Amino acid sequence: MSFAQELLDLEFPTGLRLSPGAESVVYSAKAKWRTADQGSSIWIGNTETAKSAHGEFIAFLSDRGNRGDSCALYTCRPDGQGEPKALTPPTNKKTISKFEFSPDGKQIAFLAAAEKEVNDVVDVWDQDWDYANLRLLDVESDESHVVDFSWSEDGSQIAFVTHRSPHIESEVLHGATIYTIEIAGTGADAREVCHIPRELSDLIFVGENLYFIAFSTLADGDSSRSVYAVNLLSKDKTVAKVAHGDDDCAAGLRKVGGDILVHVEHGMEDQLRLLNSTVLYSATKCILSFDAKPDKAGRTRLVFAQGSVSRPPEVFSASPGGDSVQVSNHGKAWTRDCGTCTFIECQTLDGTEKLEGMFLTAAKVTAKALPTVVLIHGGPYYRVTDSFNFLDQFFMPRLLHEGFAILVPNYRGSSGRGERFANYARGGMGIYDEPDIVAMTQYAITQNLADPSRLIVAGKSQGGFLSYLMSVRNGTHGLGWRFQAAIACAGVTDWDTMTMTSDIGYKEASMAGGAPWNIHKSDIRTRTGSAIWEFRDAARDGRIPPMLLLHGTDDVRVPVSQAEGFRRALDEVGLPFEFAAYRGEGHFFQKRKSVEDLMERIVRFVTKYLL
Repeated sequence: MSFAQELLDLEFPTGLRLSPGAESVVYSAKAKWRTADQGSSIWIGNTETAKSAHGEFIAFLSDRGNRGDSCALYTCRPDGQGEPKALTPPTNKKTISKFEFSPDGKQIAFLAAAEKEVNDVVDVWDQDWDYANLRLLDVESDESHVVDFSWSEDGSQIAFVTHRSPHIESEVLHGATIYTIEIAGTGADAREVCHIPRELSDLIFVGENLYFIAFSTLADGDSSRSVYAVNLLSKDKTVAKVAHGDDDCAAGLRKVGGDILVHVEHGMEDQLRLLNSTVLYSATKCILSFDAKPDKAGRTRLVFAQGSVSRPPEVFSASPGGDSVQVSNHGKAWTRDCGTCTFIECQTLDGTEKLEGMFLTAAKVTAKALPTVVLIHGGPYYRVTDSFNFLDQFFMPRLLHEGFAILVPNYRGSSGRGERFANYARGGMGIYDEPDIVAMTQYAITQNLADPSRLIVAGKSQGGFLSYLMSVRNGTHGLGWRFQAAIACAGVTDWDTMTMTSDIGYKEASMAGGAPWNIHKSDIRTRTGSAIWEFRDAARDGRIPPMLLLHGTDDVRVPVSQAEGFRRALDEVGLPFEFAAYRGEGHFFQKRKSVEDLMERIVRFVTKYLL
């Protein structure tokens, strides 16, 4: 089997959940890009036994009722005997977005929209929307959309979160509201707890407190993430920030007995720590999924999925202060050592901030000044640390295998560094991020890591935007080097049109510095980060390198018109480019044939211009 096929066939564990006594962990595993005959599976493993995970069913979601066009909740005995039992109609089409057992294990609450006929003729704004309802309770409503919930510890109440509508931008315009409702009896009214002006996530019910993650500045969608709490017994239900967001970022919550465990991005380190700041686990590796519960002795048992640049992710179990146990063995057939990771730091060009990133090389490479792909992550509120194929649609292991080095900068606006660092993204497109890529590339050159004559810039989504922008600003930094080529996948070329065409246009407007309908026609601040407005001068001055443009035709996050416009500009002036539009693909590619073509196209292009 080829390297490419091995890479695409790898199964990745996710959705980890511990049993009540923490003796077992249950999770799902599937290949990211499945062929028609590949399904996903549910695995169970002993948390104290190495490589004990085996495929059995407990409670799970499946489309087995109508492959590719249904979603139902099933249960099956833990020993795997017998056929799975459908708890919801197996041919229902509406997605079940979350389900959770009650504390006594006798009930399941879940979120799903009502089944109804689809209008295949016309889409009418605010009509026929799919409002997700909390199905255990009689709280169905045509005026609110339930997005999250959490059981109280005694199972007598459920707290839940609603948006005004299912539209993705509702959380920006209308925020989120938290309610509680009693389980006992019928016809109980939900009680409003508080309203948050933007989105929230990871709602947790502990004692008389509700905990959740929201923006560090609650009304600012371009800030970091903090942990908040509200006491249900307090008269005014004040929402209080209780941890994180100043110099790190909260990334996930779990209830552990009467305490809260937080997944924290702290610079390049991932941590699992209690609200009292006790760190139970930390590593400069990305935690992909996690859970925690007290075991029978009262000790906290952790489980997490984690990999490295050279190893696919596996499920690990650990107790604080003890050694970790590798529970799964999905990568047993993966014998390739892809590469090594070197963490690097440098100052921004203006000297105001520290930048962090990684320089990746193929295994056992000792040569200096390597041909390098400067690979830029999306977001911008995202950050990368040591992990396997963390920017999966650029097939990092394959590029390392071909002998190319990879430089990964975490530019201003990224997560992991707290409020000030994240807030650079607010109206900062092209002002802070692009110079930060230059700064880290220059540092890699001065450290004799990257060859200044063999550089390619590449990225997806926000990384694609920066690839476009760096192509029109190529070499203007005055440091004596240029990119030999650029790859832009699903990237932004003009922010004004993004505010009008993206499914999250209000968010795009915040990053751009304003929406066209809110600023004067003479105000051109939103053009600061738009590559298309710098194209004319860049083409005239000969700055734009050969380009590979990649996009899905059905992308609603960054519409394909962003690439089409830049393609027209390149074509008109006769500059070299390749443009591949993948039919039926959205912002994240799903089809095996699409990603096979994408991988080979990228490798050919990089090889052509770096070797």
